[in-house]
Formats: sequence, C-alpha cells, structure tokens
Amino acid sequence: MRAKILLLFFVFSFTFRSDSSFDQDLGRHIKLGEIIVQTHQVPTTNLLSYTNPTFPFINTHWLFEVFVYFFSQNLQILLILKIIIFLFSVWLIFKIISKENRMLLLPIGFIFLHVLRERLELRPEIFSFLFTAGTYYILEKRTKYIYFLPFIQLVWINTHIYFFIGIMLQAIYLISKRTKLPAIILGLSIVISLINPNGLAGLLYPLNVSANYGYTIVENQTMFLLENIGFGDPNFLFVKLSIGIIILSLLFLVLKRKFEIKNILISLSGLGLALFNVRSFPYLVFLSLPAVLQNFGPIKKNGLTIVISIMFTTLLLLESLFYLNGSYYKYRDESKEVALEFTQSAKEAMDFVLSNNLLQPIFNNFDIGSYVIYRGYPKYKVFVDGRPEAYPKEFFLNTYIPDQYDYNKFKDLNKQIGFKTIIFSHTDQTPWGKAFLQNVVKDETWKTVYIDDFMIVLVKDAGKLPIIDLAKLNPSSYQFSSHVSYLRLGLFLLNNQYVESGREFIAKTLKLFPNDPIANSLIGQTPKNYFFW
Repeated sequence: MRAKILLLFFVFSFTFRSDSSFDQDLGRHIKLGEIIVQTHQVPTTNLLSYTNPTFPFINTHWLFEVFVYFFSQNLQILLILKIIIFLFSVWLIFKIISKENRMLLLPIGFIFLHVLRERLELRPEIFSFLFTAGTYYILEKRTKYIYFLPFIQLVWINTHIYFFIGIMLQAIYLISKRTKLPAIILGLSIVISLINPNGLAGLLYPLNVSANYGYTIVENQTMFLLENIGFGDPNFLFVKLSIGIIILSLLFLVLKRKFEIKNILISLSGLGLALFNVRSFPYLVFLSLPAVLQNFGPIKKNGLTIVISIMFTTLLLLESLFYLNGSYYKYRDESKEVALEFTQSAKEAMDFVLSNNLLQPIFNNFDIGSYVIYRGYPKYKVFVDGRPEAYPKEFFLNTYIPDQYDYNKFKDLNKQIGFKTIIFSHTDQTPWGKAFLQNVVKDETWKTVYIDDFMIVLVKDAGKLPIIDLAKLNPSSYQFSSHVSYLRLGLFLLNNQYVESGREFIAKTLKLFPNDPIANSLIGQTPKNYFFW
C-alpha cells in the first residue's frame, strides 16, 4: 500500500500544474461542442475553415467536445477532473497487480510513470486512459462488470480514436482463455461500436486516419525519428528504460520456461504502441506495467529489495518536490506554473484582433488555428487549424507549406485571396514557419501592429493603429511574470536579425533567472551565431 500511495503522489506532483491545452486543440473542441449542443448534430465537414469548408471530416471525439463545452464556464473544474481521471486510471492499474507481484512496483512503477509526463494536457485521450485501465481491471479481476464492456465501448468510440484498445484487450483475454469472457461480449462490443456518427467508417477509422495526412505533427512520429532530427525530450530516456524492462521481463519468462500468453501480448501491446508514436507513450503504463510485474512473478522481500525501495522512495520524493516547487519548469524553460489554471497564450492577441475588428480574410499558422476558432468563430474563419485530417493533403503539400517556404508563392496566394490580416504564433518551430516570419516582418506592405511572447499580428492597412518597429522593441514595454516570456521574444527577434533588441530581451531573461541555460549560451555569442536558435 505504501508503494501505491507514493506512486500516486508522484503522479499528482507532475499533473498539478498549469495546462496549455488552449495553445493546441482545446478551444476548437469547446467550440465544436457548442455547435453540437446548439444544432443537435455532429458536423461531418470542416465548417470552421474558409479554405476547405466542405471537406468531409470524421469526428471521433465529439462526446469529449460536448463534455468540455458543458464545463467551459468553469474551466478549473475541468482541470480538477483531469487530475482525478489520471489518478483514478493509475490506481486501477495498481489494483490489477496481485500482492505477490508488488515487490518491484515502486522501482519499476517509478520509471514507467515518467512517460505520463508526455501527455498531461486536457485532451480526449484522457478518457482512453480511463477506459483502458477500466477495461483491463474488469477483465483481469473477472468482475460482474464484464457485461458493461459493450457500454464502455459505446462511450469510448464516441470519445477518442483509441477505442480499438478495448476491443484488442477483450480479444487477448478471449484468446488466452484467462477469464470467462463470453465471445458474445466481444461481438456485442464490436457491433455496438457501429453506433457512432459515421457508422462503419467510424469503426474502421483508426486503420486509415493518416491516409489523408499532408502535415506532419510531432505526436504522431516515433521517438527515434524525432531524435534523428534533433528533437530533445526528457521522456525518451524513460521510454527506453521501460522498453528495456519489458524485454527483460520477457527474457525472464524464457528462463523460467513459464509462458502466459495474455501477459506477453499485453506487455508487447504497450511496447508496440509506444514505438509507433509519441502520443502512445502512456500505454506503457496502462497496458505494459501490470503485465511486466506479472512476468517477473513473485519476488521475496530481502535486504536488496529493501535497499532498492529506500533508494527509489528518496528519488521519488525529491523529484516530486522538484515539480511542486516549480523548479523543474523553470530550468526546462517551460512556461508552466504549479497551479490549477489554463494558459491561453494567444488570449491577448485575439483580444486585440476582436477589439479592433481587424479585417478578413486572415492568414494563420497551423498551431494557432484552433484558438482563433475558439475566440473568433463564426465571425472569423481560419485559413488552417490543427486537424490534418480535416483538410485535403494536397492543401498542405501544395499550398500551406510551400507558400511559407517560398515568399513569392505566398505573394501569389495573397493576390488570389487578398489577405487583410496575419495572425501567427511566432513560436512556430517548423522550417517553413520560420522562413515565412523572416520574410513577412521585412515586407513593408505588412505592418506589425501587435506582438507578445507568443503571437504576432500584421495587417495590410494599419489605419489608426500604431505600427510596431521590431528593431526598437524594448522589454520595458512588457510586464511578463516569467523569464520564459522574455526569452521567447528574444529568440524571435534574434532569429529575425533584430540583434540589438533581441539582446535586450535576453539580458532581461538573465536578470529574472541568471541560471537560464539558453540565455547564458546566447548572451556571449556573436550575432552571426544567434540564428542557430
């Protein structure tokens, strides 16, 4: 019991933080939830964009959207519910592990649980974590709730695309004859999954969701690909350690010559999902962890296990404190706070757009489209938003990406559409996004009228709005609460060759946090080296 409490406290320590879901998809989810409630139907086309409003779109998380819209007037409740769902899901996984297999729970659980840090924002997938843990628990404990599995599948398929994990778990238990699972329950779970807005197409959607993707997003890539292109992520180490432990547990089974097909298949399922893409890291916990401990079998308490427990207890408490006092986020240059609050990095920019009634059509980047929809729809429809599947892949391959890489192509597109306003998150790390910003801020036909640590807004006709000279931008004009905000603006200015103003923002960063690693590495460099960042 002590190990479970310690591990749950560890999970709480890194889930109790500010949430940046609005910088991603949450705003769009809330807006779609509002549309669904008001119209009593789930949209089947991309009605939020003026570029592709009739493109067919399969919505696999509409029920989540209704859920978050229902609580959107009290956003803090959503954050409390998110933490509860995380903790309850992990607790169910711990309940699966039998007493004789718990001796290694603390050290192995401590390693595995780190991978949950990869997916802490409020997304539809938190319900997949809950339903995976719940289905696994019901099947393993052979409870009377087994007859509720089809109902879980009905809710799951309308909440998140990973509903197939529930069907997979039922199939594994049926094949292994590990529990008295009537085949009719599995069959009914599959049939009832047809009850979704898209019927058979919705049921088969996980098999072809990426067929139309013309845009690469980080969460759908493997960690090895991301490492090869220089993408750093502290969670990769713990994923590799977890995979190593899974393989070791399977080798242990070989040495014992004792095989249980159920545990082998489930532990490999979590491993396979984690290797397939970054967004699936948590399934190392929600699938593989209990199976791995069962693979190792009963471990007797002895001097070595006591020493290991003491060591990992110490590590766990120290690291939990590192999260809860905010030091982790400070040294990682993450704009997180130890608080139950949502970060809306684009709020002030959209306040500016709406209060000044900036003209349309707008050009925006992929990252910020969902928040523009949240604040601006139906008045403002977007050029693009964060759903690759909701746009034809040719749109990304032939328009969105090349027109940012080649500024002449953007000018040609501008002649066709006649953009009046550009709303762009200058933290965009894509090569095409950086190239576009470097060109547009130097284009005298576009006037910068707003910039903060996350957003930049440019217009064709500024009218009475004051025009911002980026070369003269000064940190004294801002009152950011975090050094990260000054660092972001400094990096943007340096990357766009506004060296003097960029240096002032970096100096302000160091004044607030003298130990910042990135700012310290930049401040002593010559201008020609700034642009590496």
